[in-house]
Amino acid sequence: MKIMSNVFDLDELKLASNVPVVQGVYDLTPDELLLSQEHYESEVRSYPRRLPLAIAKASGVLVEDSRGQLFLDCLAGAGTLALGYNHPEINQAIVEQLNAGVPYQTLDITTPTKDKFIKEVMSFLPESFAKNARIQFCGPSGADAVEAAIKLAKQTTGRNTMAAFHGAYHGMTNGTMAMMGNLNTKARRIGLMADVHFLPFPYSLRCPFGMHGDEGAKQTLRYIERMLNDDESGVQKPAAIIVEPVQGEGGVIPAPAFWLRELRRITKEHGILLIFDEIQCGIGKTGFNFAFEESGINPDILCLSKAVGGGLPMSILIFDKEIDTWRPGEHTGTFRGNQLAMATGAKALEIIRRDNLVEHARNAGQYLREGLERIAQQTDCIAEVRGKGLMLGLEICNPDGSRNKFGEPEADPKLALAIQRAALERGLIIEKGGRQGSVLRFLPPLIISYEQLDFAIDALTKAIMATAGPAKAKETASDAAEWRNHFIHTGKGGADKFEAALNQTTQVLKKVFENTETPYSGMDPQLLKSLINAIDLDNQQLPLDLVIEQTGELIAKNSIMVQHPHCIAHLHTPPLLPAVAAEAFIAALNQSMDSWDQSSAGTFVEQKVIDWLCGVYQYGDNADGIFTSGGTQSNLMGLLLARDRAADKISGHNIQKQGLPEYAAKLRILCSKKSHFTVQKSASLMGLGESAVVTVDTNPNGTIKLAALAETIESLKQEGLLPFAMVGTAGTTDHGAIDDLNGMAELAQQHDIWLHVDGAYGGALILSRHKTRLEGVEKADSISVDFHKLFFQPISCGAVLIKDKANFKYLLHHADYLNREDDLLPNLVDKSIATTKRFDALKVWMTMQSVGPQALGAMYDHLLNQTQQVADMVNQSADFELLADPALSTVLLRYVGNNDAAMHDRINKQLRIDALVEGKAVLGETVVDGKVALKFTILNPCLTQADFESLLNAIRQVAAQAEQKVGN
Repeated sequence: MKIMSNVFDLDELKLASNVPVVQGVYDLTPDELLLSQEHYESEVRSYPRRLPLAIAKASGVLVEDSRGQLFLDCLAGAGTLALGYNHPEINQAIVEQLNAGVPYQTLDITTPTKDKFIKEVMSFLPESFAKNARIQFCGPSGADAVEAAIKLAKQTTGRNTMAAFHGAYHGMTNGTMAMMGNLNTKARRIGLMADVHFLPFPYSLRCPFGMHGDEGAKQTLRYIERMLNDDESGVQKPAAIIVEPVQGEGGVIPAPAFWLRELRRITKEHGILLIFDEIQCGIGKTGFNFAFEESGINPDILCLSKAVGGGLPMSILIFDKEIDTWRPGEHTGTFRGNQLAMATGAKALEIIRRDNLVEHARNAGQYLREGLERIAQQTDCIAEVRGKGLMLGLEICNPDGSRNKFGEPEADPKLALAIQRAALERGLIIEKGGRQGSVLRFLPPLIISYEQLDFAIDALTKAIMATAGPAKAKETASDAAEWRNHFIHTGKGGADKFEAALNQTTQVLKKVFENTETPYSGMDPQLLKSLINAIDLDNQQLPLDLVIEQTGELIAKNSIMVQHPHCIAHLHTPPLLPAVAAEAFIAALNQSMDSWDQSSAGTFVEQKVIDWLCGVYQYGDNADGIFTSGGTQSNLMGLLLARDRAADKISGHNIQKQGLPEYAAKLRILCSKKSHFTVQKSASLMGLGESAVVTVDTNPNGTIKLAALAETIESLKQEGLLPFAMVGTAGTTDHGAIDDLNGMAELAQQHDIWLHVDGAYGGALILSRHKTRLEGVEKADSISVDFHKLFFQPISCGAVLIKDKANFKYLLHHADYLNREDDLLPNLVDKSIATTKRFDALKVWMTMQSVGPQALGAMYDHLLNQTQQVADMVNQSADFELLADPALSTVLLRYVGNNDAAMHDRINKQLRIDALVEGKAVLGETVVDGKVALKFTILNPCLTQADFESLLNAIRQVAAQAEQKVGN
């Protein structure tokens, strides 16, 4: 005990409290000891240049320099001193070890001390790793452990290549420096270990892919996996990939848990060993025993040093026994058997576990992080606060907000150095590292108290205020600066908030889609209504990120999921990805498709797509068209042009200028009884009234009776009425029936009647091998096309095509502010009933470039074939009745079970409602021959027959409940 008393007289520490008491700032002028060090010691010394201290004594988290100045040490031997300086139990372990008579070092000969240390290490490891683990004692430095890991990986796999990461630090030997990211440190090194390849690390602030957050991390994984699968990558398969779960010297950058899991998957698939270097981040610092534990995986090899020796030199490898390919003496060293380090290491692990210091590190780390984040709000020089547990860092940037060539905050290493110095003057020791040395690093001992953390936060605050100064006050003269946050701006950095909002929205939606198991959440409709109505739109303006999160939780999660296999009710298709991407362009660019000066490129894109579409429908060189919101607007426009043309031909009457003619009540539109209701709606909107629509009987398959149509035309004429338009349907809503368009075209030509084809549902057949079913469509005067149906575009997106573009004259109005008569540039408003119109043509433009018409046609063909198979499946089932043979992709059926026919209608009505509100299935409902029918509208080409078997089973389950309700 005398040894301890002579060397460590803790009572001599001049402590007024558990934290330094600093009056003003400390004097950091080099004293005699520092000058002596500078005289005798090599230029290779590094820490004393930034931390000019001569340490006299130390205890816990405090050190006293040769002048008697006390400092709070948040460097702690670069993470070596997990329990701080001179922990009494560690000191006692040293004394007891010395008194035990065991040699200081024993090569690799075992001792009771060594055995105890090994068992403490194994119990500190995750059980899943420890049960198959072997331990190897290396030389006293962490670099030697990494060198051993390199050799072990190479001899085990028979491969020579190693892979490390940007920003990596693994030591200063020949092999470890070869795997170092810092180019300045190894700039003059010649002959470093060959065959090392560097991979991108998930560094959100400075993401090499410019994506940031989890998306940036995922791109690094994609890069790695793509490289390993590319036989032209130029990179031979490595023996191992070595990674720090939290990069230390690289700037305190933690790898996300999911990233480590995926890296483990990739290495296993390719037979590559995964080495975790936890020399700095291990032993409790991150709030876990080991940083990798959060990911739930195990490495092949784990490198440990620093804190594992309880403050004394020690390094070890832990690895899976399956790769213990060493031969005796293949990696050896004199000081592998440091008995003092084994004694202190075992005692340190025992104390950490006994005193719950890992949990303390997690909680205290969060406390420190929150303090650092408060500082970040008070200044403009902190680009990011990051890390895990008590291993934290602040990246220092130029306070003027300048950006580098990549649009990232400009690093300010000079300011970081100045802050480190100013903190030291105020009694706080912190380290510096990271890119350009611009990251301030915290690695305090695990025993640090909340009082000491308060001191650290206060000292750092004062240091930053003394160097970088407080954040610049926001202008309060107007609200313009705040309003800017709500918009996209041109120029450098103008779209940063836009990028963040879209990235977050993507992540929220991705999470919703990935966790969706049913087509509807099953939330009670009244509850959903109440929750939506409870949102305060007047007085609760929230940050956009919170609004996005809430929208995902309330709206997205409780929306009808058209992508789900059991969502099969309506003509809503899953949208194609290029079209969804186009929606982002459309919204951000906010083009109004009126005049060229509002939509320059957009005007030409829409005309290009329209011209392409006219070619697809073989409409001739004189055709034209315009994009619309969908079938309703397209049908209205086709019939509106027909009406105005009829008045012009009958009497030279101009409805635009003179209103409806006196004979308007005699005008008639003909269509089948299965035509879409928008025909009647259009007649109403045109001032003709729904009675102007004359419906004609249909064949059993839902198509118009051509003979009945001819008779009706003659009958109307004999009555003195004026049939001016007929509507042919290419795909009725229920049956999917396609009228005889050729026959209708002949009748239209014979009687000089405008033929409009409603191709909203079936019009996409023009791309398929079944396009002959649309024969005659090319003779129509106008065609409705709905891209948001079987062209798989997001709603809304449609078009109307006109065979003779001269007929657009009936819509033309000139406005001095918009489409002047002397304009040389095109104005799409000349052809539209809408002034403001979305740039929806971009969706089709991008889709055709990415997916292509051939693939779209093949999808339609697949759907037609699959519909027949599903119909046959229904027909073969005793529980269901097929009510009609499918014409396109609609299956009309009903559940019958063992019930009386009188109950079928009520059961199927109840069944549909129950399936919807319970989130089991979204089914359509209609009436077929007086029977209530369920409807499968099959529009998702990605579904399989197994999906439909699952759907029918789900309906059967819901039907049992419906039968009980109806029976009661």
